[in-house]
Amino acid sequence: MSAIAIEGASFVMVVKNLEQTVEFYSKLGFIYEVNGSKVKHHHISRDSLTLILVEALQEEEVSPISSRYEEQYFDVFAYTNAVDELAKEVMAQNIPIVREPHYTKDWSEFTFRDINGYQIAIGGGVSNKGLINRGNSLSELDRN
Repeated sequence: MSAIAIEGASFVMVVKNLEQTVEFYSKLGFIYEVNGSKVKHHHISRDSLTLILVEALQEEEVSPISSRYEEQYFDVFAYTNAVDELAKEVMAQNIPIVREPHYTKDWSEFTFRDINGYQIAIGGGVSNKGLINRGNSLSELDRN
């Protein structure tokens, strides 16, 4: 086995408005830095996920793959050990949920849509194991 390890990834996203997009992700705990001399762009990061935001010259340049193919429900997929906690954060911001949180002992997941139409899926484990035992989604628990 090789000692080489890829320890993170970055995704480039062409966005309608750089400042508004940075503000959107900042509310979800992302930090940002401005980069680039020829093409101004922002790196926004939370833990090991980095999104590289480039402002579109024309709005039609913003074309998430999830908006073109119905069966493609995400543009970015991120992994976590607390899907339930991230789902709470997203729902607290009234961000559109594309796929409701679903919790099982093997895999949990949900998908939200950002202000540019990109669909971000979050998958992995949960911190509240009671969600699995009751078979509830987070949104069902919040309604009770």
